[in-house]
Amino acid sequence: MSTAEHFLEPTRTVGELTPDDLELERYLLDLSLQPIERFDGFSHIEQYLLSALRYQLNYTNYALAQAQYNYTPAFTGYLTEAQANTIEKMRDKKVWGYWAHECLVGYQRWDPDPIKFANVMYTGFFGVMIGLFETLNDHRFSRPGALTLRWNDDTEYVYEFNSLCEAIVHNMGISSQTPLYPCEPRLVYPMCNAFSLSTLLMHDRLHGTHYGNGRVEQMAQAYLDHKYLRPDHRFMAARGPFKFFMGPSVGNDGVMSFWLNFAMPEQATKTWENLRENLIRIEDDDVKMDATSWETLDPGNYSRGTGMSRVSVMASAKEHGDNEMADALERSLDKRYETVRKNGARAYTGISSWGNAGHVLSRFTTRNSMAHLLAGEVPAEWKTGPILTQAAYPDVLVARAVTDGRALDMVLQPGNGGGRTVLEIERLAPEHDYLVTGGVEQSVTADQHGRARLSVDLDGRLEVLLRPANP
Repeated sequence: MSTAEHFLEPTRTVGELTPDDLELERYLLDLSLQPIERFDGFSHIEQYLLSALRYQLNYTNYALAQAQYNYTPAFTGYLTEAQANTIEKMRDKKVWGYWAHECLVGYQRWDPDPIKFANVMYTGFFGVMIGLFETLNDHRFSRPGALTLRWNDDTEYVYEFNSLCEAIVHNMGISSQTPLYPCEPRLVYPMCNAFSLSTLLMHDRLHGTHYGNGRVEQMAQAYLDHKYLRPDHRFMAARGPFKFFMGPSVGNDGVMSFWLNFAMPEQATKTWENLRENLIRIEDDDVKMDATSWETLDPGNYSRGTGMSRVSVMASAKEHGDNEMADALERSLDKRYETVRKNGARAYTGISSWGNAGHVLSRFTTRNSMAHLLAGEVPAEWKTGPILTQAAYPDVLVARAVTDGRALDMVLQPGNGGGRTVLEIERLAPEHDYLVTGGVEQSVTADQHGRARLSVDLDGRLEVLLRPANP
């Protein structure tokens, strides 16, 4: 299936983030809302392999996008800022500077540009971040030079979303395994290439390009021809020169069945069904996994434990609608790892920040929701109706925000002791009156630009409804 039409539905149900969910979201918000040049709270081990900053930023972005999509589509404010910040942080040389040395050692060429040649682990994952952001927010990263990377005072690499996609297409075309191309030098990972495919399909949807034409079928065939996909629907983790390979793993199967559910839903379902029936099982109050020996290390910080694999499978369980398994996997995490709370945020200790971001992504995923989001299933009323654009963080935690095109329905929780605070609303009908339920004022009038300010007393869970005075 080469298009996303399989997933289109007329409406979407929007849930409400629980207090526990909000604690998890705050963990990622606190990481993302710090100054762009700061990376406090991230794992800092090395930038060449899986503990690198880029993967932590990737999954933080994906998790926050799912929070917005499934729970607060009518809220931008600090949630949009946090997602944008993860993309801006990807432009920091601390994140991408590793490529100069890796390219030199792996290909005997000096070119620090991490987008130009062979580096799907940066370009593919990065492209999905941008596509999700544009689907839910705005097109700022498609402006000329918006993704420019500065190497030094004399050298910079100028990109935006479109030229990033052009680089992906170029690398797909020059690869001996087209459209699959390498992550680490000369090593091809099917997982990373699933991201490059989604990037092109999203750009086509958002901008009317044709970068993804025929790519789904081409990549599906390459998975078979180059023996990345086995007859039992398990995926090899990687292949390289001199017959090097990394075999399948429970965690990798979880990742593949999650991220391919958009472009290759039939294959994703088969991979998930095999995983569910043959490799994981609920036993009493735990989940047993047929994990490989190398899955006993968290790739995000190289500590011992199966947390990352459990998180990956949990995300796939949620995406495929198996909440029984997802809940059991979360209990298995609670059994193995303690949690730490700081300033209202919560995360597991012992799991890497990448693993924690993956856990939050899993929590915020609902059945087919990542496939729907990648496909751009955004109801028309979400694009035109009233939105909450400003709320003080962490004073105001937005647990739900949705519009039907005319009214704005919100659920707020206090995040810093409560009290009176002011919200800013946009996309109202200019100079029209709106009735307010749950606010200090009983009505507000939009200005000539369709904006209004609304005060609320936030001392606990608060439902706020803004609706036109004249239906």
